[in-house]
Amino acid sequence: MKQFLPFSRRTFALGFVTVALSPLSSAWAQRSRSPAQDLVDDIVRDVIDRTAEAARRAVLRNTGIDPLARGYDSRRRYSRAPSNTSAETRRELRKLNQEHDRKIAKLEQELQQKLRTARAAFRREAAKEDKREKIRKKRRKLQEKVEKAYNNFEEKIAKENSRFDEKRDNILRKR
Repeated sequence: MKQFLPFSRRTFALGFVTVALSPLSSAWAQRSRSPAQDLVDDIVRDVIDRTAEAARRAVLRNTGIDPLARGYDSRRRYSRAPSNTSAETRRELRKLNQEHDRKIAKLEQELQQKLRTARAAFRREAAKEDKREKIRKKRRKLQEKVEKAYNNFEEKIAKENSRFDEKRDNILRKR
């Protein structure tokens, strides 16, 4: 048994040194980054991450309402469903709301995929450049691409909301 004891001490020491030095290697890797890489990261955070956050807020605004109380169009005035609404109507409205929420979540996933693609393309193109001004020009192209994707996302949400409101009205009328 005593012959295994030094081996376990060595293993422990090696593990300890590895854990102790890992933050140093991480800090060294970060210091070796170029100013151009820092600029690219700042641009990605500014353009892509802000757009992704705006999409998350849009999804939160456009999901999870009580379909008995209102629809999704904020400019429209809704009347609450009557208190004697049948269980069948309530079930249909819940089902409609769940379908709507799934569609909105799918639209967000599609936008996220477009943002990932744009991010990867921007990083690839920016890696080819070494001058900050050329990277800034590529940022403008990225900004245009991201804005177009987000505007399409908002249009699709508006269409889904309109469809939801139309179907909600039809369900409440036929009750």
